[in-house]
Amino acid sequence: MNEMHKILIVVFVLFSSNVMAQKSVGRETYILNVRPVVSGILNDFYQMISLFPDFPRNMVSLIENVETLHSDKEILRSTCPGLINQRCKTTVNSLRAKLISIKSISLLLLAEKKMSDTLHVNNLSALRIMSDFDAQVESVKSDLDNTSFLMTAGISQKKETYYILKSLDELNTFISLALVEYIPFSYREDFRHFLFNFVTPLQRQISQNTNHDFLYKNLNSLNFTINLLNQTLTKKKKTPQGMGPYLSVMHNRWNSLLRYYY
Repeated sequence: MNEMHKILIVVFVLFSSNVMAQKSVGRETYILNVRPVVSGILNDFYQMISLFPDFPRNMVSLIENVETLHSDKEILRSTCPGLINQRCKTTVNSLRAKLISIKSISLLLLAEKKMSDTLHVNNLSALRIMSDFDAQVESVKSDLDNTSFLMTAGISQKKETYYILKSLDELNTFISLALVEYIPFSYREDFRHFLFNFVTPLQRQISQNTNHDFLYKNLNSLNFTINLLNQTLTKKKKTPQGMGPYLSVMHNRWNSLLRYYY
């Protein structure tokens, strides 16, 4: 394939929502070249939305800490698929330690927003969601504390792994819903679509699960979503203050990644 052919393919990819990857990427190439680019795009996104007025300064840190639960959840799911038992003790204690950190950041965020002089309807809605998040953290941590105590004491229990995993998964739901509420109304739907159709699936499938086939299989929809956000915020609407450089970097990162699939 000559250089002109490659350029034409890339141009077609950038402006089409109906493109399919032409080649898969091996695990080594994925680890060395693809995943760092994806991680960069995700980091750029969170730094970008933190520029919105009244966006909590602890929100990004909270999201990052919640994401660290994923590896332990996967270990818990595979080690104790039915009931919690002694084989899961280390993982249970790891989750407890991480939830302590999450709880401390959550309390800082709640304190920050409760003292804010600029609270309005959207912020109050986000504050209610974050209060529910904080209560959920406390609930699942108490559950794990009790589970750990029983395991240490050698007391048998019938705690189902499913319900613990479900409670932990709900933390992601709460924080995603709250995040969207902190985005100004005129941009909310644009960022909601990008969050749930690009950021979240990439976090789950690439950054955490190292599922290197996910991008190849879903390049069509992911390409459409990131181009839609870029077009909307740079062509159709006024670019939010300070976000132009982030959008440009994210788009350039994405374009550099496409060359591995065409």
